[in-house]
Amino acid sequence: MDTPATLAPWITGDPNTWSNADRAVVLCDMASFVPAESRSERFKAGRWRVFSYEAGGLSGTMIYAVPEAKPPVVRVPLPVRGPHAISVGLFSSKPDGACRAWLRLSGDRCALPRDSQPAISQYWNIREVFYRVADLEGQTLEIGPQPGGIVPHCGVAFVKLIPLTDGEAAAQRRDREDRSHRNLAASCDGYSFIDLRGPTTIDEVLAEVEIFRDTDFGTLLLHLGGADQVTYPSAVGSWFAQGIDVFPLPGQRHFAHSVRTLAEKGINPTKTIIDGAHDLGMKVHVGIRPALWGYYAPHTDVFQSPFYRDNPQWRLRDKDGLPVARMSWAVPEVRRHLLDVLREAIAFGADGAHIVFNRGFPMVLYEPAFCELFRQRYGEDPLRLEEVDSRIQDLRREIVATFMRELRVLLDEEQARRGDGRRLELSVCTLGIEEDNLRYAVDLRRLVREGLVDEVYPYKYGFGESKRVWDMDYFNDACRSAGAKVFPMISVYEAMEAHVRDVLPALEAGADGLSIWDVALHFGNIDQWPTIARLGRADELRRRLDQGFLDPHGLRVHRLGEDIMDGRFPIFWGG
Repeated sequence: MDTPATLAPWITGDPNTWSNADRAVVLCDMASFVPAESRSERFKAGRWRVFSYEAGGLSGTMIYAVPEAKPPVVRVPLPVRGPHAISVGLFSSKPDGACRAWLRLSGDRCALPRDSQPAISQYWNIREVFYRVADLEGQTLEIGPQPGGIVPHCGVAFVKLIPLTDGEAAAQRRDREDRSHRNLAASCDGYSFIDLRGPTTIDEVLAEVEIFRDTDFGTLLLHLGGADQVTYPSAVGSWFAQGIDVFPLPGQRHFAHSVRTLAEKGINPTKTIIDGAHDLGMKVHVGIRPALWGYYAPHTDVFQSPFYRDNPQWRLRDKDGLPVARMSWAVPEVRRHLLDVLREAIAFGADGAHIVFNRGFPMVLYEPAFCELFRQRYGEDPLRLEEVDSRIQDLRREIVATFMRELRVLLDEEQARRGDGRRLELSVCTLGIEEDNLRYAVDLRRLVREGLVDEVYPYKYGFGESKRVWDMDYFNDACRSAGAKVFPMISVYEAMEAHVRDVLPALEAGADGLSIWDVALHFGNIDQWPTIARLGRADELRRRLDQGFLDPHGLRVHRLGEDIMDGRFPIFWGG
């Protein structure tokens, strides 16, 4: 559909721009939905703390859970019928960080998060946060804190229900059903969501992909975890954080508990996510991070691969003889091990494989295996030559190409096993300019020309780059002209306006779409997600720049409990 001159409310995420915003039903007495045995006037385990409040012309009772409280889910009957926009009022304060509420409409499979941060100029606020549009008919809205992992505070002051006009309902439905813009890809590192959320059920795992429903995301780049570390019982790989009972960080304990519990229940999180993405019409490439064989102290015991630990003879060595914490792709046994890890994971139903080169460099240096190959080919010792010697660079690039050819054979074998005739794709995440990729032995022109790479995800935010750019002339010439698609990748840690201005030139230069690194970490953030979910639409992005982005200020809190919060002498002066 054509983008309207003024962006629609479901596009901007601004609840105040619906035509019937002034006819909203606002449920302010949240305590009334909590059974007496589950609420309290003081913080208690298993209970919601209740506060009366006044803010922005509203008054009611807020429910609040600190991380240790772990109260039950609250079920709010919704007393309206027909299509409505649903939003919630989330309370947050600067000392306590973001508020996060998990919301689920009855009939939905998964609860999904919504976050609110206090505005910079406000010590605390109540932020109205858009949840979703739904055709309501006797449903309830379930509200709860995060069920596990590293749990944020959760304060909910109200639920707002805005009736849609017939025109809005029809336009929103057409927009939701239009799947012609699915040009976004998301990366998931396979580890962080388990560390942060500690999922122990299928539905809690599925929340990681359910966020992509009704968005422009069509591809999931699902990292298995590390180089050979995975999140399920594996015949060839290993788990992070197993065999230890003291952890450097709380999230690592959550991870270890979560993957053990899921395994005991017979739940494979990688397969669960693949199946969930397929249900949404997304394709999935499973991938490895070739450099993540371990991590620095004090996290060594959590992250180090047994294969890496047990085979020091196959590790990289620099020209001066110093060891480098990588395993060499010049060693056939290393390549074979990585291929076995990928073969196992692809068989769960993935649509292809992904190599996260921007978390892999270098794959080859001066270790004995490389030096011996060089001597066999050129009759010289590479340690006596300058590193810029073209023969050194050529052999390293040949070794990387060899691994990619072996992986292509693996994919073709799996395709034949499935018998459906559908090509399994091979994609790579690279650096943003040709010189940087060549320096680390990734010759994209060669790999694409040989038919080894179908999609390229250029990344420009560290980990080996010399210039923080995407050279679209290079990617158009090396990749797109030969049939490989290009999706520049952003990492969302700045204001959305800066990201929009960053990606527009790439889209205008011919990029096939965009990709977002660790995007699920930002789903609940209403300041970012409405834009992220449609970030590949250049015409819409230009209108966003003209129209502006969401105002981060919420309702100013006048009273919370018995305390006046906006008087001349703030209560926090005593802290």
